[in-house]
Amino acid sequence: MTNANNAKLMRITTRALGGNVPNEIPLTSGKGNQFSVVVEGTAGRVLGGSGQPYMLEIVALDITAGANPHSEANHFTQRRLERFDAAHGWPDKVSIFTITLNDLAAVEGHLFRCYATLTSANQIISFVESPLFLLYKGDLGVGTPTVLWRDTYERQ
Repeated sequence: MTNANNAKLMRITTRALGGNVPNEIPLTSGKGNQFSVVVEGTAGRVLGGSGQPYMLEIVALDITAGANPHSEANHFTQRRLERFDAAHGWPDKVSIFTITLNDLAAVEGHLFRCYATLTSANQIISFVESPLFLLYKGDLGVGTPTVLWRDTYERQ
């Protein structure tokens, strides 16, 4: 819970485009090469209705490649300039970003994390990190991925 004059990002997850459930493999057959990144936050009663401007930004890290995967073809980094008010979803904010992959081959089979940052002029700063997720499209004739590492890890 935040105090009346503060805001905090609570979580960031990925899911299939148009889906409602967080998903570690967010690309699905029939949805094109897009998926959603969902950022959730909360603000105190005073700040949440203040109209104070802020910036909400998402970025990704391609764990496999060790780099930010944003490119002209694949739009992972996105920024929104909004205000703390009901029109922008506060005090309980849910913001959905659509990631479009025009060059799926450059990132398919890679592990990722997304990060969200919230900054404003009155020094409200908050950030969150997503769980790992895999960009894999099962309808490309490659077969279904086997997640052996998780099973092995959970047994230890």
